[in-house]
Amino acid sequence: MTIATFADDVLAVEAGAFSARLTVKQIERTWDALSHFPDRRARIELHDLGVRLNAFAAHVAAIVAKGGALDTAAELERFAARQVSLTRRAWAMDSRCMSWFVVGPARFPVDRNRKRMDWADNAYTVARDHISAARKAVERVAFPHGAPGGPIRADNPDAPALIRAEIESRKASHAAMKAANAAIRSVRGDDVEAMVQAVVDATGWRESTARKCVVPAQAWMGRGFPAYALSGELAEIKRLETRLATIEANRERGTVERTHNTTAGALRVVENGDAARIQLFFDGKPDAATRDLLKSSGWRWAPSEGAWQRHLNNAGRYAASRVVAALQVDDEPAPAPVTPTPDTAPATYQTMGRVFTVTASFPTDSEANAYMAAHPGEGVIACEGGRILIAHKDDEGRPIQPDRWSGNTARQRVGGTFGT
Repeated sequence: MTIATFADDVLAVEAGAFSARLTVKQIERTWDALSHFPDRRARIELHDLGVRLNAFAAHVAAIVAKGGALDTAAELERFAARQVSLTRRAWAMDSRCMSWFVVGPARFPVDRNRKRMDWADNAYTVARDHISAARKAVERVAFPHGAPGGPIRADNPDAPALIRAEIESRKASHAAMKAANAAIRSVRGDDVEAMVQAVVDATGWRESTARKCVVPAQAWMGRGFPAYALSGELAEIKRLETRLATIEANRERGTVERTHNTTAGALRVVENGDAARIQLFFDGKPDAATRDLLKSSGWRWAPSEGAWQRHLNNAGRYAASRVVAALQVDDEPAPAPVTPTPDTAPATYQTMGRVFTVTASFPTDSEANAYMAAHPGEGVIACEGGRILIAHKDDEGRPIQPDRWSGNTARQRVGGTFGT
């Protein structure tokens, strides 16, 4: 897609209802005091402006090709008008500057020229920054919940399904990695071709992929997948499962709203599970001191929501409690912290040859953190079966008693699985 053409010393721009025609003759005098060849500088500037405009048009076309919903003509018109305006502003500031070859030997106000050159540099910086900001803006409009193939955002309505698909993909990858290692070990000797064929048969990979697994780039790397790669894949699966549980718990909880009387007026604290944000709503614009407090606590103003907001997680809830405590009027009691009710917990958990008493268990880390904040004497002892098990910190456990009949250590079921 092309919205700007430069030919015969003329740059023609057509973007929606916006049109412009810039010639070398019109702008070459801008650089009379900066260049020995101002006409060449003018041609370079017009050519570069056309390249920037067409690059943005290509970016918009690529977004539309990916399925983004955009008003292409309106976006191109808005960008072209603003970019041409900012560029011409930078050129105007350049026209007030003089080359160091002129101001050096002459009795010229050097400091004033330096300031003007700094202003011109800033003007060019603003024009460059506009390009990156405009690119991000059209991406947000086209994909309000994130671009396809990008990070999975918690406010995406399809986030649980996408995370489940990612978990299944990771599990399949981990299983293939283990199968490849087993296939390599099954071949006796150092027959590389036999190992490659065994990996292809076990995983269904292409021969080129299997060969990279068998013959690493560096000899010291060894054959197959190292232990840290396998454990790293398991850790990522665990992280995704925890995130999935947190997102589903927030959505099941729904929107929770509380109102507080503060020195800045009525303050509504809203936990928006669908948007995955915790939001602060004021009656009007807060004063400068309140805004500084919000910014220092990680809150950012969202014009689209008309609220100050953060991600909905345990840190966001704590930040909200800090703001409320700082702005709370004296005649209103501070809200009591909400302590989650623990689910039915297994009686004990076995590890390292000792038995520990489990006091609570939770499916998500946010609920476990809130519970431990209300019970400082308790902490996490293990994660078992997708649940977080909590025990007293001063519980040193008791030794596991040996089985009198078999002589083996007795094993007790914990949370649906055997303790270790």
